[in-house]
Amino acid sequence: MSAEAEPAARADDSGDEVLDGGGRARRQRLVELVVHDLRNPLAALLGNLELMREELADAQVSAIARDSLEDCSSLASRALSLVACILDTAELEAGDLNVERVAVDLAELAARARARNAAGIRVRDVRVEVDVPAGLTAALDASLAERVLEHLVDNALRFARRGGLVVIGARALGDGSVEITVGNDGPPVPAAEREAIFGRYYRVEARRASAHRGLGLYFCRLAVEAHGGKIAVETRGELGAVFVVTVPP
Repeated sequence: MSAEAEPAARADDSGDEVLDGGGRARRQRLVELVVHDLRNPLAALLGNLELMREELADAQVSAIARDSLEDCSSLASRALSLVACILDTAELEAGDLNVERVAVDLAELAARARARNAAGIRVRDVRVEVDVPAGLTAALDASLAERVLEHLVDNALRFARRGGLVVIGARALGDGSVEITVGNDGPPVPAAEREAIFGRYYRVEARRASAHRGLGLYFCRLAVEAHGGKIAVETRGELGAVFVVTVPP
C-alpha cells in the first residue's frame, strides 16, 4: 500500500473504528446476521429455564438457588429482548416496521418492565415505585412499548444511587395523549447532552466513570417516534433524571 493511500478505517477519540459507507453497511449487515442467529438459542435457553422453574416449584430448594434461577430467567429474557431491539432498530431506521397500536394497560406494562429488571433491582438494592392509575390505557404497539419501558427502567437502574429510588409513572393529559415517565434519584443528564443522549451509541461520560454505551435510548427514540410521539429527559424534584415519553391518542 502506498503512503498516500487513505486507510479504509481509522479510530476516533472514543476508540471506535470509523468506517466508510461501504464498511459501515457491511458491518451492520454482519451484526444483523449474527443477532438473528442468536435468537433461536436464546429462546431455547429461556424455555429450558422456565421448565426448570416449573419442575422445581414444589422442590426443597434454597432461597439463594431459587433467586439465582429467577435471575437467570430474567437475564435470558432480557438478552432475547435486546436481540429483538437490534433487529427492530434496523427496520425502524428504514421505516419498514409496521406499528400495530392496540389498547395497552399501562399498570400491567409497568409491572412487566419491573419484573424483567428484577436482577438489576436486586443487585443494586434499588426501590422501584410504580405510580400508574388503575385502568389507564394507551394506544401502543404492545411489543415495542414493552421493550421501550424495559430499556428505560434498565437505564434508570444503571444510574440510580445504590440503595436509591426508581419511579415508573403514567398519566393522561388533557389533549387525550398519555405521558409515561421513568426517573431515578441519580445525577441529572447535563443540559447540553439531553438531545444527543438519544443518538446511536451515545455515551454520557459525565454521569459515571464507567460510561454505558448501547442502542437502548436510540431504539426508544425510534420506537416512540414511530408512534408519532416524543421522548425527552429532564429533572423533576428529587429525581435527577426523568425520561418522559408522550404518545398521542
